[in-house]
Amino acid sequence: MTTLLLTFAWAVPLSEREAEKVLDGGRDRGLLVHLDGKLGEEWTAAENFLASYTKPPRRRVLRKRRLSIRVGAAGLPCELVVTWHPAYHAMTLVLATTITGAAADGPAAEFDLAIAVLQSLQGRETANGEKGLHGGYGEKTFPSLLKTITHIFEDLTRGCGLTEGLSRKGWCVELRSHDGHPPAQRVAADPRPYYGLATSDEGWRFVPREVARDALGPSWGTRSFVAAYTMAGGIVCLNSKDSEYVEHQDELMRGPFGAAEPYFGIDSEIGGLDHGMLFILERVLIRMALADQWLASMKKSGSRTRLLRGSLDDILEMLHSVLPPEVDSLERRLVTSMGVERIIAQLDRQAEAMDEETRYAYENTVSARVTRLTVVTVVLTVVTIVLGVLQVLVSL
Repeated sequence: MTTLLLTFAWAVPLSEREAEKVLDGGRDRGLLVHLDGKLGEEWTAAENFLASYTKPPRRRVLRKRRLSIRVGAAGLPCELVVTWHPAYHAMTLVLATTITGAAADGPAAEFDLAIAVLQSLQGRETANGEKGLHGGYGEKTFPSLLKTITHIFEDLTRGCGLTEGLSRKGWCVELRSHDGHPPAQRVAADPRPYYGLATSDEGWRFVPREVARDALGPSWGTRSFVAAYTMAGGIVCLNSKDSEYVEHQDELMRGPFGAAEPYFGIDSEIGGLDHGMLFILERVLIRMALADQWLASMKKSGSRTRLLRGSLDDILEMLHSVLPPEVDSLERRLVTSMGVERIIAQLDRQAEAMDEETRYAYENTVSARVTRLTVVTVVLTVVTIVLGVLQVLVSL
């Protein structure tokens, strides 16, 4: 049996002061709680094994039963994880849900329902009220999941004065089975449904197989049971990790270290948590959000600051990989697929233009000062000559 795990993420620049208002305010109003229990343990195990932070993220989760995803009378399990990343001064929201055969009535229907959820998270609204796919927050019902999450975001950031919205988004779809079979073979047999998940294209059945295969491109994976594909929307991953692998890794770790590594046994309900794909998605979205913020700030005439190329170097240095090298290669793929390089190139061009402007302004300032100094020198020389002539005349 295959389980379809879907995570959808947004990134928003956030200062430390704003983060305190979001996290503490959310706690005080009973909206956010600490990420603990099974979910917290799995998240911690993945981060401890895969990531290295100078300043670890602060993760909270929306209190249960406040958020709901419903398809008619049926509900999908869901969690909303809210994280502030102090090293990057940004916040991410991660919505996670699970789609099974019971909710979708058949394997192909699972793909269709997942794509419908993706489209709803991008703003597509249901036209048949509560009989269709809709979201709920508290006692309120919304015609799309994007409106639901936007309402939650506005509730959490109330009083912060944020001007940024949920514009930078991406998703990770993980198809989880436990048979240990190489999943790339499934994609080779019929790449169309995976293309549909990668692009949220409901017409995937009518896409030529070769078009879907070329669009997905080569798979990434450091294990025979993992295959990941990066697209403009995010990541599609097939993970068929089985008990044989878990038992072997546990035995291997107990020898030299005396205990099993918790990470190897992760079978989380959060898509992309295994193998660090969700962390990659967060970091790429943060990079896009920060670059967008810098571009917007430079276009405002009232707040146009001098941005030297050194500032661009700082933003790139800050976001250098803290993940293992083999996982870092997947991040580089996602950076290309999601168009981050184009945004950085635009920022680079803006930085060059600002450097030229700064240099031109500096040269003009120096030139003006030299001119003023020359005039003052000439005046002083003339005054000195006049005084000298007067002194000679007086002495006569």
